[in-house]
Amino acid sequence: MDDNLVIGTAGHVDHGKTALIRALTGIETDRLKQEKQRGITIELGFAWFDLPDGRRAGIVDVPGHERFVKNMLAGAAGIDLVLLVVAADEGVMPQTREHLAILELLGVGTGIVVLTKIDLVDEEMLELAQADVDDALAGTFLAQAPRVRVSALTGEGLEELGQVLAGVVKGAPPRPRRSFTRMPLDRVFVLKGFGTVVTGTLLDGSLQEGDQVRLMPGDISARIRQLQVHGTQVGEANPGQRVAVNLAGIERRQVRRGMVLFKGQGLEPVDKIAGRFYLLPTAPALASNARVRFHSGSGETIGRGVIIGAEQVAPGGEALVQFRLDEPILAVRGDRYVIRSWSPVTTIGGGEIIEASRHRLSRFKPQVRDNLLLRAKGEPQSLVLSYLEEGNRPLSRSQLLARTQLAPTELDEALAALEERVLSIPGEGEPWYYSQGPQLLAKLRELLAAWHEANPLRPGIPREEARVRLLPDLGARGFSALLTKLLPGSGIVLQGQELALAEHQVVLTPQQAQLRDKLLQALGENLYAPPEPAELEKLGPIAPLLKLLAQQGQVVLTGGLAFSQEAVEGAGAALRRHFQKESQLTLAQFRDILGTSRKYALPLLEYFDGAGLTRRRGDLRLAGPGLKGPSGPAPKEG
Repeated sequence: MDDNLVIGTAGHVDHGKTALIRALTGIETDRLKQEKQRGITIELGFAWFDLPDGRRAGIVDVPGHERFVKNMLAGAAGIDLVLLVVAADEGVMPQTREHLAILELLGVGTGIVVLTKIDLVDEEMLELAQADVDDALAGTFLAQAPRVRVSALTGEGLEELGQVLAGVVKGAPPRPRRSFTRMPLDRVFVLKGFGTVVTGTLLDGSLQEGDQVRLMPGDISARIRQLQVHGTQVGEANPGQRVAVNLAGIERRQVRRGMVLFKGQGLEPVDKIAGRFYLLPTAPALASNARVRFHSGSGETIGRGVIIGAEQVAPGGEALVQFRLDEPILAVRGDRYVIRSWSPVTTIGGGEIIEASRHRLSRFKPQVRDNLLLRAKGEPQSLVLSYLEEGNRPLSRSQLLARTQLAPTELDEALAALEERVLSIPGEGEPWYYSQGPQLLAKLRELLAAWHEANPLRPGIPREEARVRLLPDLGARGFSALLTKLLPGSGIVLQGQELALAEHQVVLTPQQAQLRDKLLQALGENLYAPPEPAELEKLGPIAPLLKLLAQQGQVVLTGGLAFSQEAVEGAGAALRRHFQKESQLTLAQFRDILGTSRKYALPLLEYFDGAGLTRRRGDLRLAGPGLKGPSGPAPKEG
């Protein structure tokens, strides 16, 4: 049976939480000198409890004093069940109410109410205390929770509490296993002979001895030397367990509470957290951009709460809020968080994380609100489509895992179900996915229309330029595969390496047609000694015409010069004749064959090298594989 349950205490200072844990487990959770001197819990304490059914549950004992609520929050993250402790001689107190509010904000749904110190009151006082508790818990998740009366001093009620605990946790569901492993750190210390040790509640995944892990934020690498669960060395730790991890390759000064021990891929620290937010009825209205204290996992971060679609949240009200934090944190969709005011410091609200990112959200765009509400539902197919359609860009599988934070099997099942709506594109090492909505085609048409208008004499935009402008993160291979699937029936054609609207035609104006004729005439009159660009430019704006004529096969551009197609064909025929008799060719020979100078012969030879008609070897040219004519292949080297 897995030990995958964590019990937490909560309640006002000096109501007997630590004494109760000591009586239940025999473990003293107050370990600091100041705690023993003052008789109150300052830091988090940890113990374990053997349930009657054989299961061993971890226990987190939290401080009750208002000055140490920050420490209480660090330990409350990850608990499955709470023991709300109320002293019978005092009843419900301020910290009882604040702890209860925090538990509800953190989504804790199961608990037991323990009336302690019953040895200090008579029956009438005990009933009054019980009534006080019932009134305070009305309408909360503990309204119908079991009530157990206990004296840690005499032991009365302890056996009953153990039995009730066993009954409450019997049906506790197992923790889901995600594609990554994470454990918020709530304690860091050095153990003589072992080195740095960190503890926490393992929220996701599993840990094994020898694992390489990262501590974030900060991206510090370490290796797990040893694992302990409830004081016993283990080879593997599972979700929901309290774990002590002995780390190798790391110094104590590098680690602090609030960091997350992480193993896997897909998560990185971010400083923008969007989520549902609930403001407690007892809190003042919260204005947008107010400075707050953001508690998530075991850490606290300062930031500002930017309200989506409103200027403030009223007491008892709800809103969508993006928290823009001063420092990055590692957060996961579905995690709960608590907000405390900047000053005076008090708990004012909290909620559930919808998404963690590096991007600021626009406050008043309806699409932003709609996307957040959709993602809050957590439905896998909707999550996948939401992120694919946002920004209208393909995403790789690893990017989808990081953004949706679905388990790999959940993502694969969602993609399979969306086969008709999502394109799978081969990529470098992993597939990419694109929503088959009309947005990309619309953007591509818009790009082509603008290109044709700016370049009327060019048939189309180079495919690579279109990729860089539209989808720079998608490689050339993936873009080619995407075009293969998108272009049929789209009204967009791929001509060689250029994309164009099907209806686009290059039409010359009368002036351009006249200039084209002059240009071709000038090149035809000087086949092997054509005018230089500066001379040709005297005819008019020839640059776009030269590109067009080159694409149409009427002109060859090489070495900064323009040769007519007639010149290139004549030079090619001369090459064939030469290699029918000779096995090699020098630049001087080629110059003499054409009756021109080295200045013009060299660019032509370089063009023939690129076309495969010749092959350069030192200062010589040999017949290339492309040199074939009416008389057959060129002779082999002799």
